[in-house]
Amino acid sequence: MPLQDLNTRESHPDTFFPDQAFYDACYGGDFDQVERSLAEGVNVNAVRQDDYTALMMASDGGHEAIVERLINAGANLNATCEVGATALFFAARENHTDCVELLIKAGANPNAQTKNGATPLYITALKNNADCMKILIAAKADLNARPKGGATALFIAAQENNTHCLQILIEAGADLNARTEAGATPLFIAAEMGNTDCVKALIEAGADVKAQAGDGATPLFMAAQNGNSDCLKRLINAGADLNTVLSDGATPLSIAAENGNSECLKLLIEAGANLDTTLPDGATPLFIAAEMGNTDCVKALIEAKADLEARTQDGATPLPIAAQNGNTDCLKLLINAGADLEAALPNGATPLCIAAAMGNTDCVEALINAGANPNPRTQDGATPLFIAAQAGNTECLKRLIRAEADINAALWDGTTPLAVATRMGNTDCEKLLINAGARQGT
Repeated sequence: MPLQDLNTRESHPDTFFPDQAFYDACYGGDFDQVERSLAEGVNVNAVRQDDYTALMMASDGGHEAIVERLINAGANLNATCEVGATALFFAARENHTDCVELLIKAGANPNAQTKNGATPLYITALKNNADCMKILIAAKADLNARPKGGATALFIAAQENNTHCLQILIEAGADLNARTEAGATPLFIAAEMGNTDCVKALIEAGADVKAQAGDGATPLFMAAQNGNSDCLKRLINAGADLNTVLSDGATPLSIAAENGNSECLKLLIEAGANLDTTLPDGATPLFIAAEMGNTDCVKALIEAKADLEARTQDGATPLPIAAQNGNTDCLKLLINAGADLEAALPNGATPLCIAAAMGNTDCVEALINAGANPNPRTQDGATPLFIAAQAGNTECLKRLIRAEADINAALWDGTTPLAVATRMGNTDCEKLLINAGARQGT
């Protein structure tokens, strides 16, 4: 009675389906056991539960003699497992060059794709299997085949920093500017990953240094974002656009400032990048660097004469944002560069008001030492001392009292610092004010 393959439903009257021992022999290189099984009439194309064939197992294990024997016994060269991979895919993945040559010579499809669209060439680029890659290219493998997502073999080689494979693909004529579904090119990913040798090879081969992804990002932007200064330098020298603006308004300089990539930022400044380009909210690179506490970037931008008083749409300059976030070193750099100590927000809050509100004592200290007015008023009449008392920021309050800030400066409605400290339950602030001679007021 003929046996039936449970996966394929094929009937084979003169063969039987093997047990695991046959597959183990193929994978483990036991040629004698394979020969015995074939002599007994095993079905050479039977599949395991995961759809692996004996040829796949032998190819994966790199056993050329068994691969050849199975081919001669009628093994299906292009059978696929549950993920869509063929015997050639496995041999290429594991860098078994003899098996790859044998399978191709026997007629295996060099462009067979897995369910995700990966080809044998793709997997050699991923695994840096240069010798297998050369064999596949000689067999007319599609250089620009795209799996899901659109990454070609060249893109993958650039991503993985597999420079030798990248060079092989370039020399074979792979598309230098093939894009993924997101619009990224091989140069884009090489710059993002900091793979300098790949960047160099792609630039020298003529890759488009100004190619933009879907959001407008360029290879230069990605290098700046990730702090890859060597890649950035090569891209600048190759003529990349220094001031590309992304859909969200970011530029290479602003992203370098945001991420604290000071070496990249300095290179961009030296190359002539626009210092005062703004995000949609009006934030300049200097504002962003001060906001993030990236001191080296703030220093470099100040030295390059970035605008110290450029305002966001909310009316903030770099100094108050540094005060807000407690970035004292940035704040001191801005002060020393001549930033306006009294630059107020639309509600009248100065950097000192903001530092007091946030409890950033070191910033309060630096501003007072620099000569900031200790008694500016917001629109409702609040002074830095009132704000500190209201927020319960005792250390800021101490420093303001020492600076002889007006301890009785009340809101326009008459509420005094002592009254608000009492109302808010800020006992330590209340004691400080009483000891300093403050009056209760409203």
